[in-house]
Amino acid sequence: MKIQIERIEFLKRLKVVEKTITENKIKPIISCAYIETRGDNLFFCGTNLETTITTEMKCKEVIESGKIVFQHQLVEEYLKELKDEFVVFSEIDGNLVIESSDSSSEFSLMNVEDFPKILVDEDFSQKEEIFKINSIELAEILEKVKYAASSSSDNLSINCVRMENENKKLKFITTDTYRLVYLEKEIEKINENIDVSIPLNTVEALTKLLRSIESTDISFYFINRQIFFKMEEVLVISRIIDMSFPNYKGILGNNSYNKKLTINAEVFLKMLKRITIFVRNNNETKYGATFYLEKKEMQVHGVNEVAKINEVLEVNYEGENIKIALNTKFLSDFVQTLNKNKDITLEFIASNSSVKIKEEEANDYLYVLMPLALKD
Repeated sequence: MKIQIERIEFLKRLKVVEKTITENKIKPIISCAYIETRGDNLFFCGTNLETTITTEMKCKEVIESGKIVFQHQLVEEYLKELKDEFVVFSEIDGNLVIESSDSSSEFSLMNVEDFPKILVDEDFSQKEEIFKINSIELAEILEKVKYAASSSSDNLSINCVRMENENKKLKFITTDTYRLVYLEKEIEKINENIDVSIPLNTVEALTKLLRSIESTDISFYFINRQIFFKMEEVLVISRIIDMSFPNYKGILGNNSYNKKLTINAEVFLKMLKRITIFVRNNNETKYGATFYLEKKEMQVHGVNEVAKINEVLEVNYEGENIKIALNTKFLSDFVQTLNKNKDITLEFIASNSSVKIKEEEANDYLYVLMPLALKD
């Protein structure tokens, strides 16, 4: 390979694919970036075997075609310090040589044949997307749901974001068995039924990518048991999780809630932050606080080994008195995604039953939280 490329554009493309590149000591080849010439273009690929991101850029000149795999961190750091608009990449004796007007550097290369054979070229011009969505909207949706997915890969069925559709509504669901988030989004046109679980790693990489690029349309495809998020210059490919997702419909369909607290979101969030200072390091129940609701008053008690706090708020509460222990971090995770000027409702059944939380009068974004065991 020998090519002349625009330095800044190369760095931009490298930043895109490295969103899915992570250190892997067992398989070091996937800790690297892959590039190859394709006509007058330079193709980039990064993968962790579960999620793959590809993109392309125009070369100023392709002197000799080829493909290489390299450790991207040092190359990226070096290129940032150069001042030239264009640089030359050459593969010489198994090394990558980068030349500018006043500098020349050499980097070791990995064996390109060891890079995973996952470079699938789909002809999307012959396929119709299942749906289309704006990148900023999708990033906001994923950030509103991903925190409730299980972060452990021990149970893949919940280490994901579930995506389904019902007519023109896209539904996103996550759970770690202690809590559940449900969000629905109206879409202008959905061409096929959707019923997939997207790995959390994919969601994390996709969210980072979408936050780093300008607003654009994304087309969603599901082909040969793989999902594709296609943008104008970037393609994200992911496997799906085939394991059955928990029956969230049964949880959302619970109509037994008979007690309701209404409170301003900002007021509630500020109180949670104060309580969390005291309970985040509690050895017995980390983040656990006790809530007492009666008449028009809410009392919240938090304690650790060296300090304690009691909060009392006048609130709008309907129903019998209840005492319940809840995880303040889990509560904050959801409340901080809501409009701070709006009122929210918390609905209860009993001290050992789930709590349903949402913005008042809204049913398109719900949170169901399991209580903690009460301490005497």
